[in-house]
Amino acid sequence: MNVRRNRRLSGIIGAFLILLAGGVIALIGTDLFSEPVLLAQATLLGLAGVFDIVAATDNALTDRWGWYQWSGLGNILLGLSLPLAFVGSGDQLFILAVTAIGGLSLAAMGLDMAAFHGKYTRGERLDQES
Repeated sequence: MNVRRNRRLSGIIGAFLILLAGGVIALIGTDLFSEPVLLAQATLLGLAGVFDIVAATDNALTDRWGWYQWSGLGNILLGLSLPLAFVGSGDQLFILAVTAIGGLSLAAMGLDMAAFHGKYTRGERLDQES
C-alpha cells in the first residue's frame, strides 16, 4: 500500500469537500439556517473535509490517532451526508434509497478504517505498517 499516495488523495478530497461546503454556505448565506437538512449536509461535508485534511498532514492529531482513522471518520461523515440531498423529495424515493445504500457503504468502510484499522476493507491492519 502506498501511504503517501493515499494521504495525498485524502488531502485533495478534503480540500474539495471544504470548498463544496463553503460554496453552499456562501451561495445560500443566512437562509441556510432555515433549511436544517441542507445545513446538516453542509456541516457534515465540511467536517469530513477537515478530517481528510487532518489525515493528509503530519500533526499532533495524527500522532494521537492514525492518519487512516481520521480518513475513516471523514468517510463516515461523507457517507452520512450523501442521502441528505434527497431527503424530503418524495418523487425521488428511489434515488434516496440508492444514495442511502451508497452512503452507508462508505460509512461502513470508514468505520472499518477508524475502529478496526482497515482489517476488513484493506485485508490487513494499517496500524502494523513498518
